[in-house]
Amino acid sequence: MNSHEPLFRFLADLVAIPSMNPMGRTHIGVGYNEETIADYVTDVLRQSGVDVKTYEVTPHRPNVVAYVDSGAGQTVLLEAHLDTVHAENMTIEPFHPRIADGRLYGRGACDAKASLACFLHTVCMFANKSSGLKYNIVVAAVSDEEYGFTGARCAIDNGLNAEFGIVGEPTQLRIVRAHKGVLRWRVVTKGTAAHSAYPDRGDNAIYTMGIVLSRLQAHGAELIQRPKHPQLGTPTLNVGVIEGGQAVNIVPDRCWIEIDRRTLPEETEDGILKSVESALRNVAKYEFEKPHISIGGIDVSPENPFVQRLASVIETINGECVVETAQYATDAGVYNNSGIPTVVFGPGDIAQAHTATEFVETDQVIRCSEILLQFLTK
Repeated sequence: MNSHEPLFRFLADLVAIPSMNPMGRTHIGVGYNEETIADYVTDVLRQSGVDVKTYEVTPHRPNVVAYVDSGAGQTVLLEAHLDTVHAENMTIEPFHPRIADGRLYGRGACDAKASLACFLHTVCMFANKSSGLKYNIVVAAVSDEEYGFTGARCAIDNGLNAEFGIVGEPTQLRIVRAHKGVLRWRVVTKGTAAHSAYPDRGDNAIYTMGIVLSRLQAHGAELIQRPKHPQLGTPTLNVGVIEGGQAVNIVPDRCWIEIDRRTLPEETEDGILKSVESALRNVAKYEFEKPHISIGGIDVSPENPFVQRLASVIETINGECVVETAQYATDAGVYNNSGIPTVVFGPGDIAQAHTATEFVETDQVIRCSEILLQFLTK
């Protein structure tokens, strides 16, 4: 592993820096933002002579964007997120990276700091010798992928552009060319509070929500009966959170639920919300809050020349290349919706992401770096 020492030094350093996503919580402690890890990534790139800039998405939660200009006519985006899920209840030391039995352990090792380390290693190699590159390279290390996807959206708003993109996520070095999107929002029902001894004097918001839930259950059942997308199947709807009332002896005047709607690439936010409104027709006293997550699905053609080139390189190094689809959503949905054909690719197994013993296979990290090197060079 000596020849790959810089690569694993990057990965170990990244894992050692806590960058947990607060996941919507307002009271957070040390290690619950991406500021420190963004500073590290910025320093690494600057010390290698790479043109880099950093800007805040929200306070203490920045993006880092670096650019290598080879004079080529096309640009490839390499994007990975800086944040991880929390490290509570892990059974290994989350921020003390350890290599054992061909695995590097730690929070974020798999999702998705191994991909970020490979991207950093690659771009730093070409910082001062870009003449060997087939493409210009943009590296984006973004915040808030695990909860709100705000980093990727902010990157697009700040002018990020490329002819092709690779979002680094644990795919076992397979190409995920299509996946679902996700739309999440709250539905609120309102009533009138009263003493529970006189329920007729109030209007129970929980009872109204019961009607909403029944309608949504029927709507969800209808969704999975629709004609299937050839690769992704049908859209789905799930109500995952419900909260209402103040105390058992008060008629509740408010209740809310949170909906998780998995979407197909051709669906739009407006169309989805209207279809749910139609399912709730004639239900009184409910309202939608603005969706707090809205990420489109992706469906990149396997005939895309960038996809074919990447697949050819993977086959050369791995002996085979698997091009597949997934049910989850990633930052790739943001870039595809903005006009950048983007696939998902990286070392690690999604089955290890977010687990109590998170790890990444070191051999996959090495092969990912080799694949990127061959893909990007002439």
